[in-house]
Amino acid sequence: MSSETCRTETGSQLITRFKKRDYEVLLIQEPDHQGYSVLCPELGCASQGSNREEALEMIAEAITILLDSYIHEGEQPPLQHTAMAKTATEYDRDCTHHTAQAMVRPLDWNEVITACDTALAKNAEDVSALIRRAGAFSNKKDYQQALTDYDSAISAAPGSAEAHRGRADVHFNQRNFDLAIADYDAALRRDPYDAIALAALESAYIALWKQRHSA
Repeated sequence: MSSETCRTETGSQLITRFKKRDYEVLLIQEPDHQGYSVLCPELGCASQGSNREEALEMIAEAITILLDSYIHEGEQPPLQHTAMAKTATEYDRDCTHHTAQAMVRPLDWNEVITACDTALAKNAEDVSALIRRAGAFSNKKDYQQALTDYDSAISAAPGSAEAHRGRADVHFNQRNFDLAIADYDAALRRDPYDAIALAALESAYIALWKQRHSA
């Protein structure tokens, strides 16, 4: 399908074509580290998790965010249909990694929110559900509700690096870079090995500098 044809598709048509299907992913167990790396070669995105279930959840979220960005622009994502076979073969040749393939479907943020609502009706301080619902709200660009959930998660679990990092991401998206820096720093004080928070903190400092010097 040409790019011109694709641009005539509505958002709902793009959602049906690209978010209502499964994508093949490659789970990789690193030889010297716990947890999994996970790749979706067809879309060129990656994530990780401390176990198989978390890795699959994280790659599903990464896939969804990527697809949403293209669908928002009315564009077809750049699929690489033969990339999985090539990637799997490269890891098989390596012989130092254990790999497995799985299928995942992109998330529906409204379904995620509903599932979290159910969990929170049973336990209003379910930190995992609060963080997951906050992330879904953030991806729907409902930043105020996301902040409310992250605040609740931090109140219930002050030591949660994930909650501080998530709230920092919302502040960053709202261009409140000073607040983002404070929360990324809080996340790193709770987990000094959080590479994502460290990279995001650097980006926030750069963004704040640009913001102040463009005023």
